[in-house]
Amino acid sequence: MPQLRIHFTDRDIALTRLKLETDLMWETISSALVLGRREDDPCFGPWRRRVRELAARDPDLRRAVHTVLAVAPHWPDDLVAAGPAALRRLRRALSVYRRCVIEPHLPVIEHGLCADAAARIHQYLNRGPEGLLSTLGAATRWHPPVLSVDHAHGRDLHLGGRGLTVIPCYFAAHHLVAPAHPALVFPIRAEVRLLAGERAAGCRLTALLGATRASILRSVVGGSTTGRLAKLVGVAPATVSHHTGVLREAGLIATEREENFARHLITPLGLRVLGAGR
Repeated sequence: MPQLRIHFTDRDIALTRLKLETDLMWETISSALVLGRREDDPCFGPWRRRVRELAARDPDLRRAVHTVLAVAPHWPDDLVAAGPAALRRLRRALSVYRRCVIEPHLPVIEHGLCADAAARIHQYLNRGPEGLLSTLGAATRWHPPVLSVDHAHGRDLHLGGRGLTVIPCYFAAHHLVAPAHPALVFPIRAEVRLLAGERAAGCRLTALLGATRASILRSVVGGSTTGRLAKLVGVAPATVSHHTGVLREAGLIATEREENFARHLITPLGLRVLGAGR
């Protein structure tokens, strides 16, 4: 397998970051690549069948899927060369695609990303950026100062002090690289992806904390405000405030006050509880 070799300086290691927010662009690109694959996958099979059923009944979605599938393998190079009319068509296609294909699956995506991120944040807190770089899957090998990645196109990428953004991706089937704004997109663990839809059944964390508090704890992995938690969990802000108070008293989360809103963050103890809950 060809190797992509990413070369780090000390500054690059210090600037390495794990992106915790869901990256809709990479989820869109990766999901289109999954749809275009011939072989089936137990992680994505039901989702692929559902999308194909929807597209068979909806001409707008069918056209949108066709457009996104055509662009995804060359993303984002085609966007640079495309004219205004082509960009308008692509924007319309992306809007339909995301509304019909990505957004209904977003709770599962975010749950999978949060569960996967917990262990990586723990590594980052205990071992720094190099701990994070050593946990990016079997297709990667960290031999300081070089991160080798199994990749279709072997090459050397010198970061040159720009740092690297590491982006977990629910739909990624393999590692993807954006050299211009150095980013490495990697697949979350298959077992986490398979469990992501089982938000209540068989989850020890839910049994321990209750469904609402367990959902809140998962959702604060990347930091979240009370208002956003209310939308994600589906309860009133006052209810969120009550549960975050209980979680804070237990030492599982911390809360920062910023002007007129509160930002909730998971603590190292919360990360350990979250990991043990699975």
